[in-house]
Amino acid sequence: MKNILPYAPALLLCSVLSGCNNDSKPAQQVTSDSTFVSDAAQSVPASIQSVATKDLSSEPNAVIQPPAPEPRLVQADTTIAPEKTTPNNPVVEKLGARPPMGFTTWSRFKCNAQDPFKNWPKLETINGVQAPLNDNGSRDQYSFQHFMLDQARAIKDSGLLAVGYQYVNVDDCWMNRARDKNGALQGASGWTYGNWPDGLHKGFDADLSQYVQYLHSMGFKAGLYSSSGLKTCQIFPASATHEKQDATAFAKWGIDLLKYDNCDYKSTDKPEIYKYWPEKERPTVVVTSSKKELFETMAAALATATKDSERKILFLESAPAAYGNSVSEKYTTMDWVRPLGQMWRVGGDIKNYTYDAVSKTLSNPWSSGAGGDNDKGVYPSFYLTVALSRYVAPGSWNDPDQLLIGDNGLNTDEEKSQFALWSVMGAPLLLSTDVRRLTEYYQQKGRDDAGVTLAHLRDSLKILTNKDIIAVDQDELGIGGYIAYQTDPASDKDKNKDMDVVVKPLSNDRLAVVVLNKSNTELQPQKIDMWSIGLNLSGQGCTVSAKDLWDGKPEDLLSHNELWTRPIPAHGNAMFRLAAKCDGKAVKVIPTGQIYSVAGSGKAGFCLTVSSKDTATAKFSISACNGSDLQIWSRDTATHRIKLAAAMDLCLSMAAGNTFGLAKCKISENDSIYYHTDVQDFSYYMNGSLANEALEPSDAVLSPNVTKQCLDMYGGPFVENNPVTPYQCAGSANRVGQIWSAPGAPG
Repeated sequence: MKNILPYAPALLLCSVLSGCNNDSKPAQQVTSDSTFVSDAAQSVPASIQSVATKDLSSEPNAVIQPPAPEPRLVQADTTIAPEKTTPNNPVVEKLGARPPMGFTTWSRFKCNAQDPFKNWPKLETINGVQAPLNDNGSRDQYSFQHFMLDQARAIKDSGLLAVGYQYVNVDDCWMNRARDKNGALQGASGWTYGNWPDGLHKGFDADLSQYVQYLHSMGFKAGLYSSSGLKTCQIFPASATHEKQDATAFAKWGIDLLKYDNCDYKSTDKPEIYKYWPEKERPTVVVTSSKKELFETMAAALATATKDSERKILFLESAPAAYGNSVSEKYTTMDWVRPLGQMWRVGGDIKNYTYDAVSKTLSNPWSSGAGGDNDKGVYPSFYLTVALSRYVAPGSWNDPDQLLIGDNGLNTDEEKSQFALWSVMGAPLLLSTDVRRLTEYYQQKGRDDAGVTLAHLRDSLKILTNKDIIAVDQDELGIGGYIAYQTDPASDKDKNKDMDVVVKPLSNDRLAVVVLNKSNTELQPQKIDMWSIGLNLSGQGCTVSAKDLWDGKPEDLLSHNELWTRPIPAHGNAMFRLAAKCDGKAVKVIPTGQIYSVAGSGKAGFCLTVSSKDTATAKFSISACNGSDLQIWSRDTATHRIKLAAAMDLCLSMAAGNTFGLAKCKISENDSIYYHTDVQDFSYYMNGSLANEALEPSDAVLSPNVTKQCLDMYGGPFVENNPVTPYQCAGSANRVGQIWSAPGAPG
């Protein structure tokens, strides 16, 4: 989901056509602590440097447009009746068994193409398919379409296509400002953004068939963008009331992916909402359909348009991005998007190094938005997304937004951490950077026109082509990674110990582990206990093999079965792949980690905490997550037990007086097999509820029955030390005081 930016663009360095090819400029190293403004940004007129998205009427010198007429009401395209969908009856055949990998324009380029590089090779005819140029490749004629094809060629030449980056996606602004006389979308005759005049530079061919065919001939898949309302977020024509027509065009062109954004207009909207728009752009109609109906209509249209074709269109939905994790609507939306598509944006846009003309600073792409802004940097985007890991499965991917690896202002350690975190979550790996700078051609020319050193770019390419880490992301099990535990400097004796340990079960009984240093200083070597990440070494002759996924060395056995990190730089990470054996057999990974509440107002969630291992006095509450062994839980899904990971014979239990207790895990008379007992049966639901019942695999898992008792944060999830007690399950109402992020999949 993107902010609606009314002719006042968010300015990216080097996003202005004249500022991206100055070979004579000296190199300038960029790190996460750097704040610099390129000559391009300094030369941009002040009138287009603002990144404000507020109502312009609040500005003292703003020109207030007269109110528009009251919009008339319309429904979504009624030529296709949206199918009634359930999790077992998806509108669209499940595609995308692995998280998609590729390139997309938005974060790095917004609606702006870039300059051609000097002496850049011409696009060639491939397998008889001629490049669909609508320009001669010169600087004053360079089109957005040519720019996209140059990015595709750079992806291939750099080796990125060979390791899986196959989607080439153009985001908003690819279409003309208006539909043609028949109501059809067309490629933009000229690209424009903000105050740039229409037609300053060429855009796309009106019919995108040859553009898509050329991408296919190179071995790529092609992605386009639309939105669920009447206008896109950048005020171009969107698909509401044209779903069937647009889907038919996308299928005809051969599109492989559609990103469907969240900008839509409701019957409750008033004309004054749009007074900052140019009068000719204001909507004369609004949409009365619900957001769910709008997305269902497009999903059904895509299914109809491709029903006789082997080429299906992967559907990327932005609907959940409208809500934070602390509101119930987020989880209601997550329920209905999953049957419709294959991936969904779960939060605001990832924050690039946007220049703020008011504060005259560059945003920090690592940590921006940590205080609650909609658009967030790498770490806040990770934290929001990993809390939703239960929704991840083959063909069902949480999208935390784009990879910023390359020329986006992150230092190398931060780039490595974003790649590790996105991969361990099983997230789409969609890169938004100027890939031309990652090619050998660029390296040989020695250009360094954006202040990013050539050495940094070489490191970026090594990160993006790390096959071991890509394999973690693409693992066939399709399990979402989750937080095993977090440390808290405020409550830890080592005040510099501020880390997240994130794990992902892999095929063949392996486990990926990321140890992230969140602090601004180096983290000293850390020991990661096997029990804390779900490996129970309880047999004889146990061994653990490990491979460091960054150093390229072969897998080897751990000495004394102890996993130690090296010192980790600020915002850096260590990443391993583990496999354990006991008694000659593989050790199964047990979903193990902290169970924590939703986060609110830019603050972290609180962890389910037991006061003591003493079964007579143990009480449950939520408190700051600190990595204590009183906060790490193992979910034994076969027996429906929630066990204290550091003492696997102790289980969460229903207790007298409408409370929870810690008790010896119930086992059968032979002291080896657990048996069902109402007081210790707990199941985890897709909406995040933990209910006192034994959920069978065949049961629906969206939400618990309201007759059951759920783990409830008495007084809400946002106050530390609130007690956790049994309370009637809210079911599909998705009450946030009953929503938890827990290790492993629902069950």
